[in-house]
Amino acid sequence: MPDLTWQELYRAALFESDPARLRGRIEVARRSIEKRLQHIEDAHDARERQQLNAALYALSTLAQRKRSA
Repeated sequence: MPDLTWQELYRAALFESDPARLRGRIEVARRSIEKRLQHIEDAHDARERQQLNAALYALSTLAQRKRSA
């Protein structure tokens, strides 16, 4: 089974409808995104870095909403 991309994991977290599974999906997506950020640290791909940071922000917002619900 191939590894899922950070984008696939991110989408899975965003569209998770089961509150019991949401926290785990957010965490898996966050770790994948952070790993990708480390991987491209030396590269100068500003566009991808911006996408990754935006995704982390969205996951953080989603996690906060879950906590307050």
